[in-house]
Amino acid sequence: MTKGEVIQQREEIRWYALRALHNKGSVVCRIATSDGIEWYTPLREIEEIVDGRPTTRTTPLMPSLLFLRCTTTYIERLRRITGENIIPYCYAHSIVPEPIDDSSMEVFRFVTRTAARTLELVEEHGKNDRRVRITGGLFAGCEGYLRRIHGTKRFVVRIEGVAAVATTYIPRQHIELLE
Repeated sequence: MTKGEVIQQREEIRWYALRALHNKGSVVCRIATSDGIEWYTPLREIEEIVDGRPTTRTTPLMPSLLFLRCTTTYIERLRRITGENIIPYCYAHSIVPEPIDDSSMEVFRFVTRTAARTLELVEEHGKNDRRVRITGGLFAGCEGYLRRIHGTKRFVVRIEGVAAVATTYIPRQHIELLE
């Protein structure tokens, strides 16, 4: 990447993944909200029994992970405000934050919101991952990977270099192999 491309990229509004240290995620979210910046963090619903009654509690799937739709200049501003307690996911061997394309982020957000009760955080790459498109059911039209987890074939979506999540079992008739 040339210096000119980096400067041009700095002003583009794109999705970026950030790691918030020392519980600064909520601070970053408050600042971003007040600045009108779109942000997202994947949540998981946990069912538990409290005082003998079933309840559902929502918690972050990955407590330190946060996605912002902003410029790299804004990320640097947040780093200064939070005392360097946020770290953007960058290109390999670089300090330049790596943007996430809108379509990948859209699928990741849809799947993590829709499957909040059944999501499981998984290793980013599996040995036998196969690229697939879901043709029916709740995730129709989504592309991702098929992986055997705990004895069943599961649909996995991932943001390269950041995170991967698996949904519940997907019936064979709803899976189209892309490779």
